[in-house]
Amino acid sequence: MAAERRKQIEGAIAALGSLKGAVPGEQSRILDEVVALLASLDGELTSLSAKLRWHASAPFRSKKDEAPEGQLAFELLRMLTGRLGQEAVEDAPASEPAAKDDDGAAKDDAPCGGGSRPGRGRRGRGLRRKVDEVKLADAEVPTCPCCTKPLGEMGFDTRKRFVYQPADVYLLEERIYKYGCRCGEVVVTAEPTEPPKPIPGGMASSSLLAQLAIGKVLDGNPVERFAKQLGRQDIDLSPSTLNDWFGRTGDMFAVMRRACHRQLLTCDLISLDDTPVRARNTDHPANVQTGRQWLYLGDLHQIAYAEFTPDWKGTHPQRVLEGARGDIQNDGYAGINPLFVGPDAPQRIGCNDHARRRFVQALEQGDRRAQLMIDLYRALYHVERTATERHLDAPGRRALRQAESVPLWRELERVIIDFTPKVDKKSPLGKAIYYWTRQQATLRAFLDDGRFPISNAHVERLLRVVATFRKNSLFVGSLDAGERYANLLTILLNCELAGVNPYVYLVDVIDKIAGDWPADRAAELLPRAWLAARQAEQQPPGQAAVVAVT
Repeated sequence: MAAERRKQIEGAIAALGSLKGAVPGEQSRILDEVVALLASLDGELTSLSAKLRWHASAPFRSKKDEAPEGQLAFELLRMLTGRLGQEAVEDAPASEPAAKDDDGAAKDDAPCGGGSRPGRGRRGRGLRRKVDEVKLADAEVPTCPCCTKPLGEMGFDTRKRFVYQPADVYLLEERIYKYGCRCGEVVVTAEPTEPPKPIPGGMASSSLLAQLAIGKVLDGNPVERFAKQLGRQDIDLSPSTLNDWFGRTGDMFAVMRRACHRQLLTCDLISLDDTPVRARNTDHPANVQTGRQWLYLGDLHQIAYAEFTPDWKGTHPQRVLEGARGDIQNDGYAGINPLFVGPDAPQRIGCNDHARRRFVQALEQGDRRAQLMIDLYRALYHVERTATERHLDAPGRRALRQAESVPLWRELERVIIDFTPKVDKKSPLGKAIYYWTRQQATLRAFLDDGRFPISNAHVERLLRVVATFRKNSLFVGSLDAGERYANLLTILLNCELAGVNPYVYLVDVIDKIAGDWPADRAAELLPRAWLAARQAEQQPPGQAAVVAVT
């Protein structure tokens, strides 16, 4: 059948091609379009035939080369939508030319067209720029062979590249002169221009401590590796000294972490998750015990609070969340169940990422029945993506969910109910269904309130820095070191949430703490408040600073 269809298309192309020269005017143009259309369809059918043959050979391929379920339908849909998209682009008006600098070159901050991220600026638009002008010397400028006049400048070509220079580390020696009388009665000392030392008696500056903290906490760079990097610049600092400096830096931010906790308790929604982190403990039979690094986020992205605990007992999150006024989102962790008992208990919201992940694991282990649940979850997440792209507020998101997500959720319930008596409870799919059924009330809570996210993924994404740290550093030095790590993790994650450069922030705040910043004003140094004050200082005189602090 496919071969006959191919012959028909080839015959149509040949027949129309022969008529082309005999038909004048407008009809010739129409025939040209028909010929081009049939030729493109022929090429697409050839590609589709190859994909069909590839799918038909599935029994003879290894499992890792098998296509996902529904891949062929996706290829057909992609072909049709691609054709519709081409037609829309042809009908759309021509786009504006790219903005240009004074020298005629395209601006680096102009959005890149045709990329997968619309409106994304060009790389390096905020970097310091060094311009080298390559010109001929006056004596080397050739003359025109026609008029014998020297050639004049008519423009230039540009070549750009990223240049990396290693960090500049040097020893700052501040000599503070003293003045006195020979009689010994009066002695005057000059005022130091540099801030006090962050670590009394140490030689570490705020900039070095900031780089050490960011490298270990956010980048997962072990202290031993940082010591080797400094050694390549002739700076001999032992890992034990750097570990001591890291711990003292963590102690500086203990008061600020408590300020983050106080702000967390005032949020309307608190999301939490945890991940294992090993800690060295000489009292443990194995010398190392597995603790937990907890992360709490208030109102999605407003405030972060991290805490290290020596075990996974529920008393730890219960203590942190005691007195919280908002609702709580978490997976099915039973340790926080006592928080939801009583007349004034908060509402519990589940994590659909955890539920969906179990169906994915069942599919990966060969149970293709889980594909139905995964497809329905894909449709649910598509609704969430649509709401995000439209920038809907909480009421608008709820209205969209009621219109599109609720029917999908009812279908998901029907499918799971139908499969429940047919699936072995001990199988991967059975365990996934059991988890979903047991958590159903909390999993569907997002449908009725637009403030609630569909999953706890926003917490899990921030916990990736802990996973990188765990992989590279293996463990923290002690249980107390885990607390110091949590202090810095809290502050640096709040920098990410507030869009603050962590290096600039830490250098400034460490100097202020070393200068005896009052402990009762610690909230003023939190990243969002620090950024608001910084922006207010940079406002020109006579203009009001408009900053949002939440």
